[in-house]
Amino acid sequence: MRLLSLVILGIVVVCPSISAQEGFVPRRQNGPPGPPLSPQQAIAKMTVPDGFTVELVASEPDIQNPVAMTFDERGRIWITESFEYPRSEAGPGRDRVKVLEDTDGDGTTDKVTIFAEGLNIPSGIAVGHGGVWVANAPDLLFLQDTDGDGKADKREVVVTGFGRTDTHELPNSLSWGPDGYLYGLNGVFNYSHVKQNGKDFPFTCAMFRIDPRTRKFELFAEGTSNPWGIAWDSEGSAFISACVIDHLWHITESGYYHRQGGPYPPFTWKIESIVDYKHQLAAYCGIEYFDSDAYPAKYRDRLYMGNIHGGCINVDGLSRSGSTYRGEAAPDFLTANDVWFMPVAQKIGPDGCLYVLDWYDRFHCYQDARAHPDQVDRGHGRLYRVRFKDTPRAKPFDLAKETGDELLARLHSPNRFYRSLAQRVLCERADRSTNQKLEALVLRDAVSDKTRMHALWALVGQGNLDPAFHQQLLDSSHATVRAWGVRAAGNFAKIGKGLRDKIATMSADESADVLLQVAIAAGKIDELEPLSIWVEVLANSGDDELIPHIVWQNLHPELPKRAKDFLTLVKAQDLKASPNLKKIMPRVTERILANKK
Repeated sequence: MRLLSLVILGIVVVCPSISAQEGFVPRRQNGPPGPPLSPQQAIAKMTVPDGFTVELVASEPDIQNPVAMTFDERGRIWITESFEYPRSEAGPGRDRVKVLEDTDGDGTTDKVTIFAEGLNIPSGIAVGHGGVWVANAPDLLFLQDTDGDGKADKREVVVTGFGRTDTHELPNSLSWGPDGYLYGLNGVFNYSHVKQNGKDFPFTCAMFRIDPRTRKFELFAEGTSNPWGIAWDSEGSAFISACVIDHLWHITESGYYHRQGGPYPPFTWKIESIVDYKHQLAAYCGIEYFDSDAYPAKYRDRLYMGNIHGGCINVDGLSRSGSTYRGEAAPDFLTANDVWFMPVAQKIGPDGCLYVLDWYDRFHCYQDARAHPDQVDRGHGRLYRVRFKDTPRAKPFDLAKETGDELLARLHSPNRFYRSLAQRVLCERADRSTNQKLEALVLRDAVSDKTRMHALWALVGQGNLDPAFHQQLLDSSHATVRAWGVRAAGNFAKIGKGLRDKIATMSADESADVLLQVAIAAGKIDELEPLSIWVEVLANSGDDELIPHIVWQNLHPELPKRAKDFLTLVKAQDLKASPNLKKIMPRVTERILANKK
């Protein structure tokens, strides 16, 4: 019998292996987990709102230990599987990427293809720009099938340096942002150090992004805990789920957020979550902004998040609070009533339903997996669909073969699945004649905001805009359009003088969203003087909660060499009438006094 040694309060206690223990209770569970249920038994125990049913899309042996998922232009489902978890050593492994297909349209998988093998805990996946992006620490890989046989035959290491110190917090949640970048997350105890083009990026808990065309790596924001799940709302704001600490966070570029543990960089002014409540026990995984007419209105435009310890799919509403948001607790959407249920990813599918990927294991926590790796389940995995009444199955499609006009029509779909995919394909094509039609769509006030934004993102993601069109964005009466015009300029860095001058004046914009993006872009745009812009943004942002944090994170590195210039600008302001400028001044004083020169 294998023995395990545990040290408790300095006393060595000898315990038998799990198989020899009666009534072993894993962490965060109320009793022994018991044997696994069949997929049909598991579904029978689930509860969902009236009118909804849970359907099985795929299960073992077709999928086992699934970690991440995504959909492609044909509606095929790509998943990663891990038999190596919780292995900490890098190097080749037994893990793989699979493609699931429903060839007869009955809603269940009937064709499974192994696309790639030899991986080692592939923890994130995205399809786009001619290949498949896979997080496989320490690397982020770009895999391609160049001969059309359905299997990867070309492998590129895009960046390397992700840690494996905590295989519960590996790089994950690869997601296409509205700006065309590929985004991902990394956890607080997974120490990483990416080096690229002479730059060092040491980090732990962070949201990172990569330009799919140039391969440029950036840290978008830092903080939280072991985040796992990125979602984008209809205005292009980012939200993530996180464990242990608060579960819901609005993430803004250059922000530094509350950390579960570990030191903050000097002079950090941390940002808190957007919730003051929890859902069951704090172990969250995956997140999706649900926007589809397949469900009744009260279930749309909300965030759906997996709860590992709670065995649920939780729901959060959102309301605006200046330049940020507040979360609002809503009733759970699904309760599994089965402790083996581990919802690691949630996605809208082509039929408009919510798909839920289930790792399905007796262990929720890495402590149990590390202590008893031979007891980690290796044989189960499920993919479910939550369907409302008789929602029709998706008809066969292939957006990669559709014309520009057909893709433009997809931008009007009430199902965000098609809008987002069409946006990405249009962005990748960068067709000049179609771009002109996209510009017209963005500027057409009669078109729905959701359609206009996806059209705009298809253009922004190409890495440049026609200067005349860009000027029209900045002059728009639509605040979200103006904000994205500024955000695009910050991403591009090099823009014309007329656009630079316009953005400088937007430090007095009436919209908090615009002011937030001006604060971020001011330090990124070449030949733009940021100090005066940051002072004006603070002076004009009232008591907005988020803006002073973002200004500070961008401003304080400049103060040691430009303190006098900054203070001269502040003297011209009325601090009594500028709450955010007044709020930041004690930090300015501390930063200046810390400079020994």
